[in-house]
Amino acid sequence: MSNLAHRGLKLLLLSASLIISIALLAAACGGGGDDDGGSGETPAADETSADDADDAGPVSPDISMGDNFFELNKFTVSPGQEVTFNITNDGVAIHNMRVDGGDGEYDTDDDTVSDPDLFQAEDTGTLVWTAPDEAGEIIFRCDFHPLEMVGTISVE
Repeated sequence: MSNLAHRGLKLLLLSASLIISIALLAAACGGGGDDDGGSGETPAADETSADDADDAGPVSPDISMGDNFFELNKFTVSPGQEVTFNITNDGVAIHNMRVDGGDGEYDTDDDTVSDPDLFQAEDTGTLVWTAPDEAGEIIFRCDFHPLEMVGTISVE
């Protein structure tokens, strides 16, 4: 086999390996699970309000993470209210939950991150967070799927 043909075969094998790797990564991170009927669309947003809590005391909503969505992605709390999110990864991809510190920036010292900070499939954990004293909207997200897995906490 000529040197040129050998290089061509190596390039072909490398390209095929790259395509397979990308396809496997997309399958691991993509939707298509039972939760959305395989459509790839995010399920309808659920919304919970802290008004159900007595005198804006601590609340503990359950958050299910599927592949590329938070089941509960809209939440309303009172200023200064303590929230303990009980988190479960019901998907197959790795996930976490990070609450923006109110500055619109992520990976900064004022963020609050789930414990553990990396959820494998079927892992559970928590995120304990206290709402700011002023009204506004706080965004939370998954660090591994920051565009698909987002939610809003309204402080009212």
